[in-house]
Amino acid sequence: MMSPDEVASAIINAGAISIRDVDSGELPFVYSTGNRGPGYLMIKGLVGQPAVLKKLTKSLAYKVIQEAEFDFIEGNATGGMIPGWQLRNDVSGMLGKEIPYCYLRGSRKEGGHGELITGNQNNPSIKNGMKVLIVEELVNYAKTTTNAAEEFRAVGYLVSHGACILSYDLQEANERLKEREMSLVSLVKLPDLLNVAETNNQIPREAINSYRNFLKNTVEWQLSRGLIIPGGIKSQELEGSAKKAVEMGHKMRKLSGEEALKMGAPEGKIKEGIVYWAKIT
Repeated sequence: MMSPDEVASAIINAGAISIRDVDSGELPFVYSTGNRGPGYLMIKGLVGQPAVLKKLTKSLAYKVIQEAEFDFIEGNATGGMIPGWQLRNDVSGMLGKEIPYCYLRGSRKEGGHGELITGNQNNPSIKNGMKVLIVEELVNYAKTTTNAAEEFRAVGYLVSHGACILSYDLQEANERLKEREMSLVSLVKLPDLLNVAETNNQIPREAINSYRNFLKNTVEWQLSRGLIIPGGIKSQELEGSAKKAVEMGHKMRKLSGEEALKMGAPEGKIKEGIVYWAKIT
């Protein structure tokens, strides 16, 4: 089993981490939640480097066997599908028995069975009441992980654990996981990866410090740079980062989709139905 430092070095050496100099004019990365930040981990891109990916999933297999409770494994589309399948193979080999696998689509299939979950229908190896392990390649705000858990619970399965190669270890994510009664098994946390990168001089120190500042307070980092932040989807009035901003004492106002676009919101996120909020100054 690889140590966290070995995992961090493998990810860095594979070119899976990028950090942009946002304060010098580079555009921030957009995350699945609609939040924005200076860094991005392309863990899902490691499918193009199978030797690296297999080392990581094998180490993760040791951890989930020791720390997680599950009867079958699920991979979230798209980033968790291949790591989840490879993890299933590794766990099956270690336990000496075949572990069932399925994956969760990004949206319900049009046509056919119209399914959202693929691999469980008419499968005698996956029965209601069994416990599923939710697998992502990485966990940032943990929204896709907890959403997946709710989808599986809604159709009769149990969920107590998620697993990933890398966790951002954000407070908001940890709180969301706790609220949904989930524990997360990860190989390495982003703050530890940055420590390894700094020690080994693998990433410029200024870039590392910028990313660290973001991780300390993702909401403040965005607001201090004049960015608007997400606060829910469609009819949901206030949640996520905008709710955090209000709890921190900021006065916020809800934006229409048109206003949000004019103020720099990612167009794709507006189309997804994410509602943005702006700080009142």
